[in-house]
Amino acid sequence: MLYKLMHNRIYLGEILHKGKYYAGQHQALIDQDLWDAVHAILAENNRQRASETLQRRQPEAMLLGLFYAQDGERFQPAFTRKANGKMYRNYVPIRKVRFGAKATGAGRLPAEPIEQLVLAQVHAALKAPEVVQSVCDKVAASTPEVTEPEVVLALRHLGNVWEQLFPAERQRIVQLLIERVTLRDEGIEINWRDVGWATLVGEMLPGTIGAELAEVEKMQEALA
Repeated sequence: MLYKLMHNRIYLGEILHKGKYYAGQHQALIDQDLWDAVHAILAENNRQRASETLQRRQPEAMLLGLFYAQDGERFQPAFTRKANGKMYRNYVPIRKVRFGAKATGAGRLPAEPIEQLVLAQVHAALKAPEVVQSVCDKVAASTPEVTEPEVVLALRHLGNVWEQLFPAERQRIVQLLIERVTLRDEGIEINWRDVGWATLVGEMLPGTIGAELAEVEKMQEALA
C-alpha cells in the first residue's frame, strides 16, 4: 500500500488516461521537488537491495573487500557454474566486471589457491615470535591489564586449533586481522590490522567463550 501510494501521480496533480499521465484539474497535494526527492531515495534503495541480493546468491568470499592488484586495482569475488553443476570461484578485477575484458591488464584468478595462501600466512603469523611480540606490545599499550603471558597463551591456543576451526570462523578472523592483501609479482603482501589483533586476543583471554572453546579443542586433541 505504501509503495503504491508513493507512486500514485494523482497526488502530483496528474490523471491517468489510456496508460499516460496528463495534468489534471485538481490541485496537487505535493510539489515536483518533493516527488523527485522521494523517488531518488526509492531508486537508490532499489539498487542497494539488488546488490545485497546478488551478494546473498554468491558463495562466501574470504577476501571480499580486501584483495588488490599491485597497481591498486581491486578484485571482487565472482563464480561460474558449469553445465554439470560444478561451481568455480574466482576473484575478478572490478574494472573488468564493469567495463569489459580490455579495461584492465589484471586477469581472473582462482579463489581457492589465493585464499589458502592467505590462511597459511595467518596461521604462520599466529606462531611467529616477532608477530607475537609485536601483538604483546600493542596489547600492552592499549590494554595494560592484560599480561604478556596471557597474550602469548591466547595466540598459541588459536594457532594450535587453527586447522580445526570452521571455515566461517577462519573467514571472520581473516576479516578481523587483515586490512589489505596485495598481489605482487613475487607473491602476496598482507597489511595487518593492528586493532584486530588486540580484539582477537581479547576474545581468547581466560574466562571468555573463546578460551573455553580452545580448551575443549585441546582436550579433544588429547583424547584423539
